[in-house]
Amino acid sequence: MEYYLAKYSSMTLASRVKKRVNRDGSYVGVIHTPKCISNGGCTYSLRFKKNKLNEVENVSHELGIKIKGLYKEIKENGEKRYEIIR
Repeated sequence: MEYYLAKYSSMTLASRVKKRVNRDGSYVGVIHTPKCISNGGCTYSLRFKKNKLNEVENVSHELGIKIKGLYKEIKENGEKRYEIIR
């Protein structure tokens, strides 16, 4: 299963987007941004399946919430790494 992360500057912003995107009940989680992509500070990310990517971007734009980075989650040898996509 392919997952993506959208990084936000706070839990509040990530939660606002999640509330709008999660209306159909599919998985969208708010997580602490992994250290390898957090660039310091306290950031939170939405973790979601690929089919939600456009919706996350659109809802963020509609709400005026800046996405600080979009990443594809890749699992290799039991380890997760993140590839920036935007």
